[in-house]
Amino acid sequence: MLRRPLLALLLAFAASVALRWPLLDRPLSGHHEYCTAFTLIILENWHRDGLAAHAGAPPLTFNAPGDREAPWMGAEMALHNGRYYYLSHPPLGLYLPYLAFRLFGQAPAPLGLQCFNLLLHALLVLAVWRLVGAVAGARPALHAALLTLFMPAPLWFLGNAYMSDIMVVVPWAWHVVAARALFTAPTGRPVRLWPFTLSLLVTVYTGWLGGLAAAVDLLLLLRSERLRAQRLRIAAIIAFAVALPLVFTALSYASVVGWQGLQDYLRGRLLHRSSLGPAASGWQALWQVVENFRIGFLPVVLVLLGALPFALRAWWRGSLNVPPSVRMLLLLTGLPVLLEHALLLDYAAHDFVALKAAPLLAAVVALLLEAAARQPWDVRFPSLVTVVLCALGAAHFWRLNASGGSTLHRDQGTFIAQHLRPEERFFWSGPAPEPQLVWYAQRTPWSVGSEEEARSILSARGEHSGVLFRPAPDGGGLELVRLSPTLPY
Repeated sequence: MLRRPLLALLLAFAASVALRWPLLDRPLSGHHEYCTAFTLIILENWHRDGLAAHAGAPPLTFNAPGDREAPWMGAEMALHNGRYYYLSHPPLGLYLPYLAFRLFGQAPAPLGLQCFNLLLHALLVLAVWRLVGAVAGARPALHAALLTLFMPAPLWFLGNAYMSDIMVVVPWAWHVVAARALFTAPTGRPVRLWPFTLSLLVTVYTGWLGGLAAAVDLLLLLRSERLRAQRLRIAAIIAFAVALPLVFTALSYASVVGWQGLQDYLRGRLLHRSSLGPAASGWQALWQVVENFRIGFLPVVLVLLGALPFALRAWWRGSLNVPPSVRMLLLLTGLPVLLEHALLLDYAAHDFVALKAAPLLAAVVALLLEAAARQPWDVRFPSLVTVVLCALGAAHFWRLNASGGSTLHRDQGTFIAQHLRPEERFFWSGPAPEPQLVWYAQRTPWSVGSEEEARSILSARGEHSGVLFRPAPDGGGLELVRLSPTLPY
């Protein structure tokens, strides 16, 4: 009985890889592939310098002499020994692909990172399958897994686009599997605590969603009469699983920027991303969140909107019956995501954040379809609708991303790499350089407004040569100007 759905999932996953195959390893350019380039820059620095040289902290500045103190993205980053660092998230989502490249003896490259991402997608699909199967049975589990596989957001963000806070959805989904088993186990039945503990620890070490998941776990623990005798023990386990990765992260990051520097950095990032911070976008960010769900989950969102009037009518009549197991699923998959959106709305405006709702959306639609199958309709109705939704999701994904490829960043970055010596300062004039361009150039830019500003920077730093690059007027190639310092009179 177990082999048939697993075989179906394996074949479906192979079909999803085939769907994405033409988009893999193309020049980085599509929407949010700057996340992939951003990650590759960090991995390349670790690859060249060694992880220990940076105490495990993620460096954004390349190591050529001309790259030192180049403030690309520096206004929001932390500086140490001439290198800027990105400390916004715990580092496990960067450590794992770094170790994978080391294991295979390969330098960081887009295709390798994308293959790692595809593996994460398979693990997420299996987690959703296990979760829904434990709540509702084999058929809705398969439908939920297929929806997780073929919606546009998972297809893209667990394929071409990668960053550590995209990866967090995978260990978190497995933590939900373990948490559901813990909180719903029959009285008197022993429950293994190590899957719950390990999955929460890994989630916290990957992204801040882990802390919100821990808060939801504590809330459910306090409400659980069955676990009343074990509350203190499980609460201590939750505290340990949160504290240990945070301590490791803080020790690593403070090793390069100091404790005060780390506090200042994180405070600044929180204010920048907070729903109530001085830079909060308010309704604009909320509208972007709605747009993100439209882009990433349009087929299932349409189903949910269609079912909403029926659910409201049943609620009004008092006939809406949600089993306790389903309520537990909704709380575990929905509440951490809702909290993240509510507390960090400006961060949630990034469209990859919507990916974290994939387990909830897929599970709810699968359960709705299963409920529809109990009506006097054909029992094949849920399967037919699932196939149609997956086809629509794949088509929407292809429409969004197939035409998004461009060689512009690669061509410009390669041109820069060919015309810039290691000791020369890399100046850039024009729209802010994207991470894709920086990755292909393998150099860190210093953005300036004019040749005179670039020369004055060289003079102030006592350096003798630099090259200013700027987009050509036709919008295609680059122009370059070799510079020398401004000489004092």
